[in-house]
Amino acid sequence: MKVFVNDILEKFSEAGHEPKRFIIKKIKTINENIHAVIVDIDDEKTEQLVAISVLQDKNKYKVIKNIQ
Repeated sequence: MKVFVNDILEKFSEAGHEPKRFIIKKIKTINENIHAVIVDIDDEKTEQLVAISVLQDKNKYKVIKNIQ
């Protein structure tokens, strides 16, 4: 799965909870590994740093909108 800045992601959640949506704000390289800074669409003040490999796990996240 390809991910780009400004893509909207949906994180699958536990049963009974609504999935959360995030937008990718930045791409960073840390110790030669690629990470993305994601922000919850409902709470734009909280940023999370997530490895790209985690975002590509189809059991945890899916891209719901590509903005190019």
